[in-house]
Amino acid sequence: MSVITIPTETEISGSIYYQINIKLPLRSFIIKRRYSEFESLVSNLCRHLGIDNRDFPYSLPGKRINWLNKSNVIEERKVGLAEFLNNIVLDSSLQNEKEVLSFLQLPTNFRVTKDMLTNQRPDLESVQVNWYDVYRKLKSDIQSESVDSINEKIQMRDRMIKLYQPRMLDLLNTIDSNDREEAKKRKQLVGHLQEKLDELLDKELPKPKRVLGGASQPKETADTLPLNNQELLQHQIQIHKTQDQELEQLRIAISRQRQIGELINAEVEEQNSMLDRFNEEVDHTSSKIKQARQRARKIL
Repeated sequence: MSVITIPTETEISGSIYYQINIKLPLRSFIIKRRYSEFESLVSNLCRHLGIDNRDFPYSLPGKRINWLNKSNVIEERKVGLAEFLNNIVLDSSLQNEKEVLSFLQLPTNFRVTKDMLTNQRPDLESVQVNWYDVYRKLKSDIQSESVDSINEKIQMRDRMIKLYQPRMLDLLNTIDSNDREEAKKRKQLVGHLQEKLDELLDKELPKPKRVLGGASQPKETADTLPLNNQELLQHQIQIHKTQDQELEQLRIAISRQRQIGELINAEVEEQNSMLDRFNEEVDHTSSKIKQARQRARKIL
């Protein structure tokens, strides 16, 4: 379940405001933002991180020059903007930045935690009441999965661990054991979903897509040749983890460089101020010497 949704929009003085519903474990609230405010959020975050707007990891839905079909554009934006905000809130390196908290109208001392995000699954009572609705939604999500590349397989595995399996556990935990036939039927349905996930994970990928890298398809190295598909998948996961760690270290280094730059700038401004005061004192002293010389000439 998403932390943030954008179900509706409101037009005020000719401008479109998107209604942002934010659901946290202990509170839920609604804010309204214009598209231009989303752009400002990206600019402020990039300025803080010291990167170009084009290098920001999450994209806003693109602008449309032709607004003849305005309702379709707005619907597309609602989906894209909600996905954009959820990506930021789920990103541990961005979720607690002051720009994000200010945009979501959260207190500056508020902190988004992992528990808040992992607790966004349907509660057991809700699952009990709408068991088949939850099952059908889960089944639809799993059937829409595609693992035609190693990256898709890794992403699907992450979703299985963080989303699909917890929801299946909720479904199993809320089966009423008093009705044996119904309980057996529901357990079989959940079992079919697990089999589908296992089938996707065990799917053999085409050999050209086994290599590490992108569209250029570089040759396999001595490290990857001895690996089977499962080992190669673990190898890819480790590479991604290492890259994430390196990116985090780079972000921290850039942030430190920015802080150092600000300190240097403050020091330079202070030195300039001191030089200005020194120049003023020199001018004042020169004026006094000039006046003293003029008085001395009059005496002589």
